[in-house]
Amino acid sequence: MLPGRKPYCLFLTALIALLFSIPCFALAGIPLTVAISGLDETLQKNVINFLDIEKYKNNEDLSLRWIQRLHEQAPQEIREALQPFGYYHASIKSELTEREGKWVATYAIDVGKPTFVTSHNIQWTGEGASHPKFQKSIQKLIDDSDRQVIHSEYETAKSNFLNIALSEGYPQAKITKSEILVDLDTHSAELTLLMDTGPLYYFGDIIFKQDFLDADLLQKFVNLEKGQPYSHDALLEFQQNLIASNFASEVTLTPLFAQAQDKLLPIEVVMQPIRPHKLSFGLGYESDIGVRGSARWEDRLLNKHGHHSDLYFKLSQKESILQGQYFIPVNKALTDSWVSSAGMEYEQTPDTSSKTVALETAFIRRNLADTHFYKGFLLASYEYFTIGDDPQVGSKLFSIGTTIRFSDIEDNIYPQSGYSFFADLRGAAETLLSDTTYTRLHMKGRYMLGLGEKGRLDSHLEFGSTWVDDYNVYPASLRFFAGGDNSVRGYKYESLGPEDDAGNNIGGKHVFTSSIEYDHRIAESWVLDVFADAGNAYDDNLDKIYIGSGFGFRWLAPFGSLRIDLAWPVSENPDIGDARIHIGFGATL
Repeated sequence: MLPGRKPYCLFLTALIALLFSIPCFALAGIPLTVAISGLDETLQKNVINFLDIEKYKNNEDLSLRWIQRLHEQAPQEIREALQPFGYYHASIKSELTEREGKWVATYAIDVGKPTFVTSHNIQWTGEGASHPKFQKSIQKLIDDSDRQVIHSEYETAKSNFLNIALSEGYPQAKITKSEILVDLDTHSAELTLLMDTGPLYYFGDIIFKQDFLDADLLQKFVNLEKGQPYSHDALLEFQQNLIASNFASEVTLTPLFAQAQDKLLPIEVVMQPIRPHKLSFGLGYESDIGVRGSARWEDRLLNKHGHHSDLYFKLSQKESILQGQYFIPVNKALTDSWVSSAGMEYEQTPDTSSKTVALETAFIRRNLADTHFYKGFLLASYEYFTIGDDPQVGSKLFSIGTTIRFSDIEDNIYPQSGYSFFADLRGAAETLLSDTTYTRLHMKGRYMLGLGEKGRLDSHLEFGSTWVDDYNVYPASLRFFAGGDNSVRGYKYESLGPEDDAGNNIGGKHVFTSSIEYDHRIAESWVLDVFADAGNAYDDNLDKIYIGSGFGFRWLAPFGSLRIDLAWPVSENPDIGDARIHIGFGATL
């Protein structure tokens, strides 16, 4: 080659390469539409999941050659997508067209004649084959076996069969043969499904592998009796109980088949402890009590006997609490505990203030979902309280009582149905060293009724009553008040109730309040509401019922919520400017 021609050859080679690459650049990211016709919704969805041309149609590197290859393989993918539904003779008309630089892949599908099961062999074998539940489990499939072939139904049936075996004590049950033989010429199929139950096992010894809890405490969580037929459901419940105990972060249960003797199956339990300490915070605001903050310190593994404690602190402008609690598991350790607590509390209403020191010991039972709660308690309290400008009064009480709470409310951010109930009954006697004799009952209820997909009626009812010998030394914290954010809206916080000669609200012996509210969800996290509240606190006769009404909105979030209500004191013939704003916000940090 002549020296002068070398640059020219290099230029020519580069130019040829550039010319060949222009179509590739031009076709990159070609607009492509996939159109499917002739299928119902279920079949179409499955076909779309199978089609690679649908999967890659928006790929930025899509080229004409790639489109053509995907289009060529599409008919086979469509047939594979239809076969699990019993269609083995699909007719597919496919077409790939281009218009103004945009490509359209069209597939017109005729699914053809479906295939039906015309013969079957479905049976259990093994030690438990004659068990009524095993025979019943296959009867429905046998009765329906002459239906159209649907592969997913048989896969579900196999899973159900094995689950039944696990529940009935046959953990080594297995599918020994599973096949569908299709005759394409006759549109028929033969179904074979054979299951072996394996041997029947019974629960043996429970072997714990952990070093942070006492063996006697762990036995209180065991719900498996030695000699009881093996049950996967019972084993799962045992595992859930250990996790719900709030002592273990992870629980692994392993049946030891190699160590089984006389069909007694040992269960190995490996437990990992939770973090022993937990610190949590809360932040909120209510127009009645102002900004509030709270903190809780939990020591969750004080010793091997399952004792634990917490220290709770709450601070706001009108209410403050400092309380420590010590928990001892008793009886049914999963739900029962003996709790001793000591605390101090400060509370202020518009006309009263109180400071209380209290010691309590109580038996508490609650279910795992915390929807049912019971407490029986003995409470020693000493309270200093003032009413208006009157001198401070001290009151000593040794009370006995019980508290119950139960609820059944939808577990979501915007429940539309459910109910809850709370009741507290307590009392004291002068003969048992208290400063006065009293009996106090306080009850609250809530009921929600869904209206359509987005609306609900939310109703509240409160009733309280006291019988007391000397009301002058009866603590302000036990008296009843009405009005405020969570009572009769439109009125000041705890401003409704009996008054003394100076016009101070001294609190009533009884209380009655009710509320009806309609909420409507206008967006995922936004709710509008209209409401009407009514009630009062009183001594002997309910002479007047105060009514408040208004509207507001709610902002719902997983970490907390915000509510703002605008309410008018209807009973006072209010002007537009007499509205009160009720704000509430709470969040767990």
